[in-house]
This record gives sequence, C-alpha cells and structure tokens, in this order.
Amino acid sequence: MSIEGLSVLHVAGNISYGILEAGSSVDLLDIDIGNSANIGFNYFHNKFGMPYDFLLKSSLSSGHSLFVAVKGNNKLLGFARFEQICEETEKTYRGKTNVVQHSIHLLRSIEIHPAHRHVGIGRLLFAISVNQLKTNVITMPDNSGAARFFKDKLGFTALNPKNNGLSSRYKRYLMLPYPRARSMLKTMAGDYPRMVMPELIGSYEALKFRLNMGKNISSEDISDFITLFESSRELLDTKLEGEMNSFIRGLDLK
Repeated sequence: MSIEGLSVLHVAGNISYGILEAGSSVDLLDIDIGNSANIGFNYFHNKFGMPYDFLLKSSLSSGHSLFVAVKGNNKLLGFARFEQICEETEKTYRGKTNVVQHSIHLLRSIEIHPAHRHVGIGRLLFAISVNQLKTNVITMPDNSGAARFFKDKLGFTALNPKNNGLSSRYKRYLMLPYPRARSMLKTMAGDYPRMVMPELIGSYEALKFRLNMGKNISSEDISDFITLFESSRELLDTKLEGEMNSFIRGLDLK
C-alpha cells in the first residue's frame, strides 16, 4: 500500500524519507505503539496519554511541517515536527532581492521507533528535513540524553535570543544556524555514504568487483549505475564524485 499525500524527498534502501501533506495520510501509516508486550513509539503515549495518530494529525492541522521515515510501504520508523516561528527576511537593493535572515523553525519533537534507533535514521531524517525547509532550527530538549543528541550528533549550540530577534522566552533553547543546517545532508553523505546512498555505493562496489575479476558488465548494469550516480551527484563529496566519474569513463572505453 502506498501512502497518498506523502511527498518522498529521499530513498535509502527500503526506507523512504518525506513530508506528509494531509491528515488523512496518517491513517495509512502502520504505527507501532509501545506497551508491556510490544516495542514501539512510547514517549507521547506514556507521558501524556496521547494517541500518536491524534498527535500527527494535530500537527498537520496546526500548519506544522511533518517529516517521516517510512519502511516499505507504510511502517512508520520515525517523525519530526517543525513549527515556523519567524519568516525569512528579504531585502531589495538595486533591483536585486536577497534573503537577509532565514526563517526560524521550532523543532517540536523528533522520535524514532525504539527498535530502529542508533543506526542514523534520526540524523538522516533531521538532515533531510532542514535541507527541505532551508531554515534556522531551535529546540528545547527535555532530558539530558536528548540534549547530548542535539549537541553531539546534530551540532546545536546555545541560543542567544537577542542576536536572532527572538523573545527572551527562548533563552534556554539550543539552535542550529541555517548555514550549518544547509550543509548537514551533504556532510552526512560524505561521512556515511553507505547509509545515505546504499543503492549507489552497493552498485559501485559490485561493478568494481566484477571488473577486477575480469567479468563482463552489461550495458543495462552500467546504465542503472549512471542513473543512480546522476540522481545522487549533489550529495557526493569531491573525492567520491571524482572516483565515480573516472570509473564511468573507464567503462565507456571497454
């Protein structure tokens, strides 16, 4: 079953990352709820007694941006909710309009299914989200573990509200500035290419192995690899892009 209303932004293996656009789409998700007999989503259910379908639908009806990681056709692995609190500021000078200050979004929550944590899904979901929103992000972790995740894994730092035109109510919040948010997805692809682009890396290594073993490579396999390469080019660092370009040129000569 496909999910109507899910705009897919990135695919890594059998996990699709995207943004939900309608509350009705939530009904199509397979959401595991944790209890004594089942591992599943549990934070909002345990702390507030809040049903997860209600939480996600309420976020969408409030105008929040809801990003999800979905395994297979519809199994929810994680979600991230963002609320815009400041719009971007533009300035026109001599007929040319530029963004002076990017928007600010509040990350209201991010939660990954307990059985799928510590493998990078949360970081990749967050990176894809901020890459799509093109925004500064602030958040208030509600426990020390979450604070370490935001600081150590995502690069958040202490926020100075005065420097960002925000109310003093945000003085204890953490912030990820837009320049760093913008580069996060490409940085992750450079550090963990097998996680971010598993199909491309798998195809590349398989073709190199077959070439080194003196085996024939079909034109179809070459075409599939080039398609993956072109679709992932913007995420590749200079070194890996150069290696793959050289590899493709070598294949063309054979």
